[in-house]
Amino acid sequence: MRKIITLGIMLLFLGMTISSSTGLYLEKQSIKSLSSGNILYVGGNGTGNYTKIQDAIDDASDGDTVYVYDDSSPYYENVVVDKSINLIGGDKNTTIIDCGEEDDVVWINVNNVRISGFTTRNGRYGIRLLSSDTVISDNIITNNSLDGIHMANSSYNTISNNIIQYNHDGIGLHWSQSGPGPCNHNNIINNTISKNKYYGIKMSWQHMYNKIIENTITNNQKYGIMICCNCNSNSIYHNNFLGNIQNAYDENSNTWHNGHLLEGNYWDDYNGTDTNGDGIGDTPYPIPGGDNEDRYPLMEPWSKNLPPEAPIIDGSTSGKPGKKYEYTFNAVDPDGHDVCFYVDWGDTNTEWTDFHASGTEVKVKHTWSEKGTYNITAKAQDVYGAEGPEATLEVTMPKNKPFTFNFDFLERLLDRFPNAFPILRYMLGLL
Repeated sequence: MRKIITLGIMLLFLGMTISSSTGLYLEKQSIKSLSSGNILYVGGNGTGNYTKIQDAIDDASDGDTVYVYDDSSPYYENVVVDKSINLIGGDKNTTIIDCGEEDDVVWINVNNVRISGFTTRNGRYGIRLLSSDTVISDNIITNNSLDGIHMANSSYNTISNNIIQYNHDGIGLHWSQSGPGPCNHNNIINNTISKNKYYGIKMSWQHMYNKIIENTITNNQKYGIMICCNCNSNSIYHNNFLGNIQNAYDENSNTWHNGHLLEGNYWDDYNGTDTNGDGIGDTPYPIPGGDNEDRYPLMEPWSKNLPPEAPIIDGSTSGKPGKKYEYTFNAVDPDGHDVCFYVDWGDTNTEWTDFHASGTEVKVKHTWSEKGTYNITAKAQDVYGAEGPEATLEVTMPKNKPFTFNFDFLERLLDRFPNAFPILRYMLGLL
């Protein structure tokens, strides 16, 4: 009861000290749409939906999105993308464009296109690319008589997370038939390229500065990767080569490892040893065709090492200088690797903990010697060096004294002014 009366007195005094003209203004801001264009729908049963993908593209403008439902699949057509649009399928497994082997399934001849979510099959080329700044991702490209993805005079593109299989060649980098032009600065990342009749990836004639990383290149019936004809300065690492008739051929000057990470590719026909157990072969893997070699061949198939999550920091948020306080740090590594913690206590002192199992609480003690407010900053690192995001916890030294209300002062005030503050007199009488 005493606490309730005290709170009431405090609120009364607060109300007496605030001007009646003072108010609180809250502004509810509108949220603007992030989309820069219109969405045109193909298939399904919506009012005004298109029945053909090409009709929607013909009516679209740069910046629009053409969304294709899978319930009207397969779409038997040859699609020409001549506008800078997003072409999105509902599900890559069930949103099918089938060309009937008459032409290219999808031909992109303008820059800045995004295409994802399709199966493209039974054409000459699954996707024919004469474009730059384009992203081809999360598609299945299969059963095409020539290249799964054919690139010519196309630079600064990203080809990622696709399944490319049962084509003549998986990905082919060529010069344009309409005029000479190389394919430079492209990223071919994290694709599964398998069971193609000749090459998983073929590069011919002066293509440079391309990165081929994190792909699984398997069971292609001639070469996993073939590079010829003055294609130099390309980087190939963190790929898995499995079951190809021949894993690689390179007659030019390219780099088959990452010199900063000291890691290369996994080769199923590598016969070297790893005497120090660091996961890297003791001897290089020679690339047939020239003088190239993978200096750091991986002993096990490569898999992406994800960093740990941001740590949870638990402990006191206030205290006194000179006293030791214990804090708990906990972080989960998605790969299940052991983690250690880097801790910055905010007072020029930092430290690394030992490694512990993912998700284990790690207790560390610390003392602040001076008054002030400090931010504890911590991050987790796994045993392979991947660092996660930081987390912080604010700590104040010294601990603030609890507020106490001086009833003696209030009683003296009422005695001095016997006819004032009748409400306060009544509330004090309840104590």
